[in-house]
Amino acid sequence: MSRPSVRTFVLAAVLVLGTVTSAVATTALYVTDAEQAELSTAVVIARVGPSEVLPHDQYETVMTRTTLRIEDVLYGAAPEQVLLHQVGGTLDGRTVYVPGDAKFERGERCVLFVRQVEGRWYLTAMEQSKYLLSDDPKFGALMTRKLGEGIRTRDARGTLVAYKPPVRSPMKRLVSFRSSMVQLQAEQGGKR
Repeated sequence: MSRPSVRTFVLAAVLVLGTVTSAVATTALYVTDAEQAELSTAVVIARVGPSEVLPHDQYETVMTRTTLRIEDVLYGAAPEQVLLHQVGGTLDGRTVYVPGDAKFERGERCVLFVRQVEGRWYLTAMEQSKYLLSDDPKFGALMTRKLGEGIRTRDARGTLVAYKPPVRSPMKRLVSFRSSMVQLQAEQGGKR
């Protein structure tokens, strides 16, 4: 799938999800880290702060705004603090959940792919946009993520099929990921 096609698909999925008031299942196209970075305003290391749930200002649903303290920008550009917007949450006894979206806990340290649209910050590709960071005494900072069952990819014929993660995937180390983001930005001529 070409870059414009991936970009169009991801943006269309986000717009559709923005109108969801309840959901049973969510399907998203798998994107590589490089593809996701190219769709993002920034790739950051962030510490998760407080969240608040409030009525959505455009749709008849609820939204959660989570404060992210940006520790480092690995790709693109972002301010020191970002207010992340997500459809969903619980307000006045009403719970809205979008399956396939990332969940956050205050205090978590994460690598996040984020994009800014009309002054607001969003995850670029829902749960695919969050890697949880953990420190390992031997290997340093490690990145992990769990993807739900709604992720699809294309087979050799271009047909959408369920994404199957590798049975034994190598450890994803922050130091290697950081290098790949620096290289990607350099290949793009620092256009960000």
